[in-house]
Amino acid sequence: MRYGQRGFTLLELLIAIAIFALLGLATYRMLDSVLSADAVTREHERQLRELTRALSAFERDLRQVTVRPIRDAFGDPQPALHSDLADATALELSRAGWRNPLGQPRAEVQRVRWQLSGEQWQRRYWRVLDRAQDSAPQVQQALDGVESLSLRYLDKDGQWQPDWPPANATGDASFTELPRALELRLQHRRYGELRRLLRLPDLPAQEQPAAPQGEQGEQGEEPQS
Repeated sequence: MRYGQRGFTLLELLIAIAIFALLGLATYRMLDSVLSADAVTREHERQLRELTRALSAFERDLRQVTVRPIRDAFGDPQPALHSDLADATALELSRAGWRNPLGQPRAEVQRVRWQLSGEQWQRRYWRVLDRAQDSAPQVQQALDGVESLSLRYLDKDGQWQPDWPPANATGDASFTELPRALELRLQHRRYGELRRLLRLPDLPAQEQPAAPQGEQGEQGEEPQS
């Protein structure tokens, strides 16, 4: 039997286990912190992409606005672009350039409506222009977390109007006149107040038809090309 050789004592083993446990806990906390930071960054990027897409879609609709009055579900004529007196956050307009890759029998002009529903900024569109009472809109959730939203419109005299058409518009002008620009103010839960000033296109005179006259044919029927 050789003397002078011995193994680890119980106390030394306990100290070694405790050290390894502390190292493991520190590593776990570090990894958890990195994963949490990555999740926050990804969520921030998602919200930023959502915000960018919503503003880009809204601006694209305005850039493609066309002077095409419509008839609503009750057969009443509606302007090519108008705000909603009952809902100051709502804007409805006709836009051109509605792509039709499947060649469906429909118009290339699309009627869209932007409005705030709760904290959801929504884009709604109809598959027809002159609507029937059963013409339900398709709803797209554009942006979440919108606490408030306001719009105002710049008229041809350089005056800002809270509604469109302006109160002094009469005759066909109330159906076909477009504002020179639009100001959007949006209060977002994360990004605070956002303000966009958007200029509308100057449409040639030949693209400005008169307001709808006479009786509508079949409610909700697509216009013939």
